[in-house]
Amino acid sequence: MNVIILDKKWMNLLINKIEILLYKILKIYDKMMRILILILTIISAVSAAQVLYENKFLLDNENWQITGNKKVEPAAHQSYNIDNELSHYIMFKDNLVNVDYKHPDDKSLWYFESPEIIINPLQKSGTTASKNFKPRYPTVMTFTMTSFVGDFKSLNDNTNLIKIKNGDRSFIFKSPNYDGKTRTFNVPFNSQLWHKERTNDSITDNEMKEIFIGAFTIEILGDWTRGYEVIGLDNVIIYA
Repeated sequence: MNVIILDKKWMNLLINKIEILLYKILKIYDKMMRILILILTIISAVSAAQVLYENKFLLDNENWQITGNKKVEPAAHQSYNIDNELSHYIMFKDNLVNVDYKHPDDKSLWYFESPEIIINPLQKSGTTASKNFKPRYPTVMTFTMTSFVGDFKSLNDNTNLIKIKNGDRSFIFKSPNYDGKTRTFNVPFNSQLWHKERTNDSITDNEMKEIFIGAFTIEILGDWTRGYEVIGLDNVIIYA
């Protein structure tokens, strides 16, 4: 009897380890599929390369502002060249670090916020113009970012790199790892990679398209670290 009991314990332990291993394999598979979707979307979008909207910040901040900090305020404009990748850019110096010993992540995350963007104007239903209207749907957005100050070994957890807002709708794209060095980000508008901000629910292809009908805004994360940082942003481009 003792031998049978030991065998059952061993079998249960083995089954448990197999279940854990399968769970890890499925997580890796899901992550790899997301990366593959990201790469294929970017390749497809860049090959088309039709610019629908862009901000180069050559003369001023082009009405970009900072949200999520102490107050909404204009982004600062700088006429300098950084690493030959940022030239005439906008920036912001964090002035609110909202952390404590129980909550190490900054609870007041600040973002670069675009002015209202209109790629597909709203159409009056029933008109000839609305019947002939063919929407242009973005497929990818790129932008260049760098940090001047900040401890990028201590990042805020579970942040959103991008928010797209249109009326009461807000979709989010999760942040990748970032070391603070000058980098060009590529963000595909693939519905499988986006979620609804309030519920974290997935979104459909149609919902992804509809967010670009009428005026919308884009927010780009600047508050990466749990402390003080200074971030620069340039070359925001949306492609079809």
